[in-house]
Amino acid sequence: MPEENNFGPIFLETTVKQEWMDFKGHMNMTYYVLLFEQGLSNFLDNVGLGLNYVRSTEQNLFALEDHITYQHELRQGDTICVHFQLLDIDDKFIHYFMRLIPKGSATVSATMEQISVLVNMKTRIPSRFDVEIMDALQSTLDKHKKIGKPFEMGQSIGIRRHRDENNSKIGQPGAGN
Repeated sequence: MPEENNFGPIFLETTVKQEWMDFKGHMNMTYYVLLFEQGLSNFLDNVGLGLNYVRSTEQNLFALEDHITYQHELRQGDTICVHFQLLDIDDKFIHYFMRLIPKGSATVSATMEQISVLVNMKTRIPSRFDVEIMDALQSTLDKHKKIGKPFEMGQSIGIRRHRDENNSKIGQPGAGN
């Protein structure tokens, strides 16, 4: 069983490689997504939705929507962990949250919130999880509910505006800035 803590179980541990670095001297954003994908794949293997499931049922999860936050940079040689938290399920969808955290740290480097749907690979239309998978997902969800709702969950994207003493918006055209 993956290591548990207040961020959810770890489903991937690796070290930032030189080839992942960009010209700014930190890990390129492409590799954050790759690491989240690898952590998700490991979770899916753990609950019976991995490659064997895909081959035997011809069903697979398709991502519908995701939201990534980049909070603290990662550098070459950093040992990092992907923590996974299942947030919600129904008979076709799973909603989950992942955190990328340097090993032994409580500082979150990045997060990814995502929702996926189970799809029949032949018809390309949504399908339903079978009873065994639903039981495994429900058991996981029950455990992960104890972790608590992630701060970043459900956040919208946009420029945050602050108000000055005259109650005008700073950063807006004509706001005297």
